[in-house]
Amino acid sequence: MNRDTTSPRTPAVHPIDPMAAPAPLPEITVDHFTANGCAVVCVVIDPADAQQTLYGAVTRPDGTLAGTYYPADRVRGEHWRIVAADGTHYHAASEFDAVEWLSTTAATPGGPDTGTVECGGCSRPLTVTRQQWDRDAFAPCPCGSGADLNFHRRHAEWGENL
Repeated sequence: MNRDTTSPRTPAVHPIDPMAAPAPLPEITVDHFTANGCAVVCVVIDPADAQQTLYGAVTRPDGTLAGTYYPADRVRGEHWRIVAADGTHYHAASEFDAVEWLSTTAATPGGPDTGTVECGGCSRPLTVTRQQWDRDAFAPCPCGSGADLNFHRRHAEWGENL
């Protein structure tokens, strides 16, 4: 930066009229839908063009909160994060995965059809549902790692050592 005060150059600073109209704001709407019996509400910015989700919340059929989700990279809408009702944070590959996890796994915490597997990164016990056990290859952990469900399925049957 040139700090020569003897230069006749005028600084590139202009006064602002505080009464002028603000720049146009993007349209923000609230979207509602149902996933696996759970109510999903999400805040969407610019629904006419980009339709990017800012954040969302999933509630169980009984009305209690299953958790919320949001993109960590709001510019690209990537690197989704999940905050479960108990405050535990998880990573998700997409918005669909976040909603699917919250509406299936988090929607039935500690239900009769759950089991426990061990995280491969931190050895923390992770609760998985029967649906996760049958369908998923991986159960996420708050440490950023998770449990390889394929490995656990090869070494145990549902209900056995879970």
